Amino acid sequence: MTTTKGRHVGAYERFKLGEFLPALALLLVGMTALVIATLSPSGDNGQYAVIAPPWSRLVDTIALIQKADGRIVDMGGPPNVIIAHSTNPDFVQALYGAGAWLVIDPMTLRGCAGLVQETL
Repeated sequence: MTTTKGRHVGAYERFKLGEFLPALALLLVGMTALVIATLSPSGDNGQYAVIAPPWSRLVDTIALIQKADGRIVDMGGPPNVIIAHSTNPDFVQALYGAGAWLVIDPMTLRGCAGLVQETL
Protein backbone atom coordinates (compact mmCIF):
# COMPACT_ATOMS: atom_id res chain seq x y z
CA MET A 1 0.00 0.00 0.00
CA THR A 2 1.03 3.56 -0.66
CA THR A 3 0.59 6.35 1.82
CA THR A 4 -0.80 9.65 0.56
CA LYS A 5 -1.29 12.61 2.93
CA GLY A 6 -1.48 10.38 5.96
CA ARG A 7 -3.91 7.83 4.57
CA HIS A 8 -3.41 4.47 2.94
CA VAL A 9 -4.37 4.12 -0.71
CA GLY A 10 -5.22 0.64 -1.99
CA ALA A 11 -4.40 -0.51 -5.50
CA TYR A 12 -7.96 -0.01 -6.68
CA GLU A 13 -7.98 3.65 -5.60
CA ARG A 14 -4.94 4.60 -7.69
CA PHE A 15 -6.76 4.39 -11.00
CA LYS A 16 -8.54 7.40 -12.39
CA LEU A 17 -11.48 7.32 -14.80
CA GLY A 18 -9.39 9.05 -17.46
CA GLU A 19 -7.10 6.04 -17.56
CA PHE A 20 -9.99 3.86 -18.72
CA LEU A 21 -11.26 6.20 -21.46
CA PRO A 22 -9.13 4.67 -24.26
CA ALA A 23 -10.39 1.19 -23.39
CA LEU A 24 -13.99 2.41 -23.18
CA ALA A 25 -13.64 4.18 -26.54
CA LEU A 26 -12.26 1.01 -28.11
CA LEU A 27 -15.13 -1.02 -26.63
CA LEU A 28 -17.69 1.47 -27.99
CA VAL A 29 -16.15 1.46 -31.49
CA GLY A 30 -15.93 -2.35 -31.51
CA MET A 31 -19.52 -2.84 -30.36
CA THR A 32 -20.79 -0.30 -32.90
CA ALA A 33 -18.94 -2.07 -35.72
CA LEU A 34 -20.34 -5.42 -34.56
CA VAL A 35 -23.91 -4.12 -34.51
CA ILE A 36 -23.54 -2.55 -37.96
CA ALA A 37 -22.05 -5.74 -39.41
CA THR A 38 -24.79 -7.86 -37.86
CA LEU A 39 -27.70 -5.69 -38.97
CA SER A 40 -26.46 -4.72 -42.44
CA PRO A 41 -28.84 -6.00 -45.11
CA SER A 42 -27.36 -8.85 -47.11
CA GLY A 43 -29.82 -8.46 -49.97
CA ASP A 44 -30.41 -12.23 -50.13
CA ASN A 45 -33.38 -12.74 -52.43
CA GLY A 46 -33.74 -8.96 -52.59
CA GLN A 47 -35.54 -8.80 -49.23
CA TYR A 48 -35.05 -6.08 -46.66
CA ALA A 49 -36.62 -5.22 -43.32
CA VAL A 50 -37.64 -1.58 -43.53
CA ILE A 51 -38.04 0.35 -40.29
CA ALA A 52 -39.78 3.70 -40.64
CA PRO A 53 -39.85 6.41 -37.95
CA PRO A 54 -41.62 5.19 -34.78
CA TRP A 55 -44.59 7.53 -35.26
CA SER A 56 -45.29 6.18 -38.76
CA ARG A 57 -48.63 4.55 -39.42
CA LEU A 58 -48.87 1.45 -41.60
CA VAL A 59 -50.04 3.55 -44.54
CA ASP A 60 -46.96 5.79 -44.15
CA THR A 61 -44.61 2.82 -44.16
CA ILE A 62 -46.31 1.35 -47.22
CA ALA A 63 -46.00 4.69 -49.01
CA LEU A 64 -42.31 4.84 -48.14
CA ILE A 65 -41.72 1.44 -49.76
CA GLN A 66 -43.76 2.37 -52.82
CA LYS A 67 -41.82 5.62 -53.19
CA ALA A 68 -38.60 3.57 -53.32
CA ASP A 69 -40.19 1.28 -55.98
CA GLY A 70 -40.35 -1.74 -53.70
CA ARG A 71 -42.91 -4.46 -53.16
CA ILE A 72 -44.30 -5.57 -49.79
CA VAL A 73 -43.49 -9.17 -48.86
CA ASP A 74 -44.59 -9.37 -45.24
CA MET A 75 -45.88 -7.31 -42.34
CA GLY A 76 -45.89 -8.04 -38.66
CA GLY A 77 -45.61 -6.41 -35.32
CA PRO A 78 -45.39 -2.63 -35.29
CA PRO A 79 -46.90 -0.64 -38.17
CA ASN A 80 -43.54 0.97 -38.94
CA VAL A 81 -41.86 -2.36 -39.78
CA ILE A 82 -42.36 -4.07 -43.15
CA ILE A 83 -40.40 -6.67 -45.11
CA ALA A 84 -39.92 -5.39 -48.66
CA HIS A 85 -38.51 -6.79 -51.89
CA SER A 86 -36.72 -5.23 -54.82
CA THR A 87 -34.17 -6.36 -57.39
CA ASN A 88 -32.89 -2.80 -57.76
CA PRO A 89 -29.28 -2.67 -56.48
CA ASP A 90 -29.89 0.90 -55.22
CA PHE A 91 -33.03 -0.04 -53.28
CA VAL A 92 -31.46 0.48 -49.85
CA GLN A 93 -30.36 4.01 -50.76
CA ALA A 94 -33.81 4.68 -52.24
CA LEU A 95 -35.44 3.59 -48.98
CA TYR A 96 -33.24 5.92 -46.95
CA GLY A 97 -34.03 8.69 -49.43
CA ALA A 98 -37.75 8.00 -48.99
CA GLY A 99 -37.47 8.37 -45.21
CA ALA A 100 -36.59 4.95 -43.77
CA TRP A 101 -34.79 5.13 -40.45
CA LEU A 102 -33.14 1.75 -40.77
CA VAL A 103 -32.88 -1.02 -43.36
CA ILE A 104 -31.66 -4.35 -42.04
CA ASP A 105 -31.52 -8.03 -42.91
CA PRO A 106 -35.03 -9.47 -42.39
CA MET A 107 -33.70 -12.75 -41.00
CA THR A 108 -31.95 -10.85 -38.22
CA LEU A 109 -35.17 -9.01 -37.44
CA ARG A 110 -37.20 -12.21 -37.24
CA GLY A 111 -34.60 -14.22 -35.37
CA CYS A 112 -33.29 -11.74 -32.84
CA ALA A 113 -36.15 -9.31 -32.39
CA GLY A 114 -38.86 -11.96 -32.31
CA LEU A 115 -40.91 -10.50 -35.16
CA VAL A 116 -43.44 -13.16 -36.09
CA GLN A 117 -45.26 -13.56 -39.36
CA GLU A 118 -48.92 -12.69 -39.31
CA THR A 119 -51.43 -14.31 -41.60
CA LEU A 120 -53.40 -11.76 -43.55
